Amino acid sequence: MRKYVLAAALAAVVSSPASARDGIGYIGLDLGALFPSGTSVDGKITDVTTGDSASAAGFGTIHYRTGYEGALVAGYDFGMFRLEAEGAYKHAGLDRLQLSGPVVTAINDAGLDVGDGNLPIDDTNVRVLSGMVNGLVDFNFGSPGFGGFVGAGVGIADVRFSSGGEGSGDTKFAWQLLAGVRAPVSDNVDIGLKYKYFQTGNLTFSESDDFDGDVVNLQLSGKLRTHSVLASLVYNFAGRPAPYAPAQVAAPASPPPPATQTCPDGSVILATDACPPPPPPPPPPPAPKAERG
Repeated sequence: MRKYVLAAALAAVVSSPASARDGIGYIGLDLGALFPSGTSVDGKITDVTTGDSASAAGFGTIHYRTGYEGALVAGYDFGMFRLEAEGAYKHAGLDRLQLSGPVVTAINDAGLDVGDGNLPIDDTNVRVLSGMVNGLVDFNFGSPGFGGFVGAGVGIADVRFSSGGEGSGDTKFAWQLLAGVRAPVSDNVDIGLKYKYFQTGNLTFSESDDFDGDVVNLQLSGKLRTHSVLASLVYNFAGRPAPYAPAQVAAPASPPPPATQTCPDGSVILATDACPPPPPPPPPPPAPKAERG
């Protein structure tokens, strides 16, 4: 029984009108907090002085501080489906590089003291410029204009790691998943809350560091993954459509009243019936008796 109830509820959501504004274009602004996941990297370390180098899969993990993201979107609402273009900027500071155990051992054995391999990263940040195309599916929550959406996007991301004006980066394919809610505040303006998961392809970048007087070059590769929680402000290029109302089914017409006739006695009967016969005439009064003389 429960599976039938769930199926009916799903059908009600899918068949309900979209919460966004059908058949119009819109622009929007997103702004919020960025939470990068730790980036697991493979690496190659080269001693600039001697030219010695070593490569390691599972070199370590880059950890980040909380950052921010801003995005501009422009799209068109086809009904239940929306298509939009997005340009976004992400920024976060780097916190530390945690080297893996084997790498820590190898570097310390080579005479470069990195302690436990937990290396602070100061004055370094990551910046991401991305251009994405998103496809979104809308559904409503019952009241007109208030609803949610889920979707995904693909595009290109340029990722730059910089420190003191110097840095390196890479440009790669990127994809993202989105979900959120929207509610109208006027005939043309919506506000909303959006969650975004973002991931790039495999990036390659390098950085030079000084370990106890020895300059080494680090070449690292890995994928950047982030989570964002964003507040949205959307302007729609047309007013709110009329609230949805189910079609009214006309009641069947009543049959016409039957034809009638009025009889001589004043009674009303069906036209197909015969009037009752008139009553017989009253009998004549009796003759008066003659008087005797």
